[in-house]
Amino acid sequence: MESTRSAPYLLICLPEGDRDVPLLGERSWKLGRGNQSAIVLEDDLVSRNHAMIQRMDSGEYFLIDMGSRNGSFVNERRVSTPIALRDGDCVKVGNAQLIFHNPLEAAPAATGPRDDAADTLCHLRLCLVSVLVIDIRGFTVLSQHVDDAILCQLTGTWFGEADRIMRRHGSAAEKYIGDAVMAVWVHNVKGKEHLEILEILRALSDFADFTATLAGRFGLSEALRIGAGLNTGPATVGNIGANQVTDYTARGECVNAAFRLESATKKLQTDFCVGKTTGDFLRFWPRAASYLKEVEVELKGYKTSVRTCPATFAHLKAILESVHGPEGAPHGLR
Repeated sequence: MESTRSAPYLLICLPEGDRDVPLLGERSWKLGRGNQSAIVLEDDLVSRNHAMIQRMDSGEYFLIDMGSRNGSFVNERRVSTPIALRDGDCVKVGNAQLIFHNPLEAAPAATGPRDDAADTLCHLRLCLVSVLVIDIRGFTVLSQHVDDAILCQLTGTWFGEADRIMRRHGSAAEKYIGDAVMAVWVHNVKGKEHLEILEILRALSDFADFTATLAGRFGLSEALRIGAGLNTGPATVGNIGANQVTDYTARGECVNAAFRLESATKKLQTDFCVGKTTGDFLRFWPRAASYLKEVEVELKGYKTSVRTCPATFAHLKAILESVHGPEGAPHGLR
């Protein structure tokens, strides 16, 4: 029976019958055997946290495997990194078959005049944010030397832990793009920015530590490496979308610069780069500031060089240790 839905949804085909799940009102839906999943699949072949579907601010929907034991498949191909879903794609998770439908993508262009403003939802505000971008180093080479099944479970585990760590440390939004993660923190309370940025550094440190364990866990010949860019500045954040499909997003030069700073870590041969504004907030703690030496770097798309603070993950540990007292609270705030 053909559905009359006008918004994206999943048709879940199970032995006991079919059901469809609308992909509305949220920006991500977790699939798994656990009761906390948005879409619960009671199947021994399905992991408790098996996969996730995420809606991007572009309107695209991506499937992300969360390190499941038996894998996630799109059109019979096992998923290693986030993959964009197209109308009619068949997703296989355990014994369940899920058909992705996106009428917005499939519908032919409307004829005649239309009022775009009437169909577009836009609830945005300009505010100060910090954007963290983390990328897997040498992923192409890695994919050529690791068995596909191991690679899929490795990257799925990596993305799954990124989701958990960023949310635990207060991220307002996470995006998964290729082999990279972007997380956004919104600074709503003036005068607290330095404390919130410190929390982001804790998230990055936790994630770097977790990443370092994956080589031994998955039998890699070399350690899995990451690079990161952290930038603070004004951005437009909020919900934007059309036809009842909205997404929480951040847009602006600050976001673009975070991606460029992550790329600059390769040129500077370091682990992460902090934007100048981010570094200025961290100078609240003089001992932490001693690890933040500014340099100028040319970023793609920028006419002039940009000041940044490159650092290693060893420096990151030192920054966090210099800020925290014996009881774990930042100096000057106990």
